[in-house]
Amino acid sequence: MAKRILPYRDYSEHDVVNLFSLDTTSLTLADCKEASSGAHDSGVVVAVSAGSATLPGDMYDTDSGLATSGKLRDYLGATFNSAHIGYNAYPFNGMTVEPEDATGDKAIGITLRETLAFDENGEKMLYYKQKLDEAQGVLPGQTVPVLTRGLVMLGVSAFEAAPSVGNKLVVSSVAGKLAAEGTTDAGTTVVGSVLSKDAGNDKFLCRISF
Repeated sequence: MAKRILPYRDYSEHDVVNLFSLDTTSLTLADCKEASSGAHDSGVVVAVSAGSATLPGDMYDTDSGLATSGKLRDYLGATFNSAHIGYNAYPFNGMTVEPEDATGDKAIGITLRETLAFDENGEKMLYYKQKLDEAQGVLPGQTVPVLTRGLVMLGVSAFEAAPSVGNKLVVSSVAGKLAAEGTTDAGTTVVGSVLSKDAGNDKFLCRISF
């Protein structure tokens, strides 16, 4: 389930952008696993990728995009290497977002769903759509909802370092994360604030507005 964003969320659907898939250039399909955490998580700060209209197509025919250990065509179980075997084209969204840092383009929000290829047992999510939905995930290349404004509960992994109550939040210099305002090398545009946290410093109720 969600790694950086926790189940409590309060927002309007009008503040959710459903236009982009996650840019998986730096990932292999093996990275996109429910039991692991990384750039494929939900709760990742993202910005629109440069050249996003063409990148995902490379994932199907070449080794760019996803690495050789995880091409989407192999994920579907068919390649051009086998005689008399065809394949069904995998539908994908050609516009992408990527984890954002304070030095890059302007962030547009945080992802609400994980991008998952495998479950915790290594089984393909491609064949278990119900489990994919229960895990609040989307398949690689599919549209991932991005929240631009709302009230959310975030885990400590969503931040460069655990913030304090009352801290203003900015985009961190660590790609995909938030940071308390004033953190070294972090951005200057305030994108949220911390309203409360638990005693263990691992859950933070935040208001975000990108």
